[in-house]
Amino acid sequence: MRRIGMGLMLLCLLGCTPQNRVGTAVDQSEVAARAIELGTAYLRQGDYSRAKDNLMKALAIDAQSAPAHHTLAIVFQQEREYELAESYFRRAIALAPEMIAVRNNFGAFLYAQGRPVEAVEQLTIATEDRFYELRPQAFENLGVAYLALDDRAAARNAFERAEALNPRLPRTLLELTLLNLADQNYSAAKALYLRHRAIAAESARSLFACAKIYAIFLDAAERGRCAADLLRIYPTSMEALEVVKDSQGGVDGR
Repeated sequence: MRRIGMGLMLLCLLGCTPQNRVGTAVDQSEVAARAIELGTAYLRQGDYSRAKDNLMKALAIDAQSAPAHHTLAIVFQQEREYELAESYFRRAIALAPEMIAVRNNFGAFLYAQGRPVEAVEQLTIATEDRFYELRPQAFENLGVAYLALDDRAAARNAFERAEALNPRLPRTLLELTLLNLADQNYSAAKALYLRHRAIAAESARSLFACAKIYAIFLDAAERGRCAADLLRIYPTSMEALEVVKDSQGGVDGR
């Protein structure tokens, strides 16, 4: 569902510790780090059994490894072992509350579980880190969670922050298109839709937006193309039914 950035800090012990014990500690840390890397690679390949084997090896060496717990949470999420996934997410946060990737992924997990209020709490924390490399996606996730709570103003603000940080996020551009359509900001909606279409494949929702926009701008040919594609590719979608309803009620559905 997301790329996972993993790292393991190696602690160098100085002072009176014997040299051979220092070497052993560093070697074990490297073994654990390698096990996490392998576990992450197997997760990306969809080989969850080998992913778990390697991550458990890492935890056998370092039971306090937040990256290992985090990655195991995602493995169990993929396996639909949701209670286990949540327990590993929470353990990772308890061990490393500053590990922002966990907050983002846990927030997305909570949203998928139908718990948008809790998702907003985690995602808000993720968006507050100015140096988090996936901060735009965290804002996007936050916007989606706010939409589930029907807080359109907060959703718009989150999507606008995401768009400002990364103007090439297809989901953000589409959500802003639909929000502007609903608010009758038609010129902004059209500009956002065209940006979305330039970088992403059409979906039921984007074709619906296209049909609505070009009905408003009285471009019958473009509206017809989008409506026809919507009815052909997604005939049973809610968007297709809405376009049919609009067509029966008038060209622009008003």
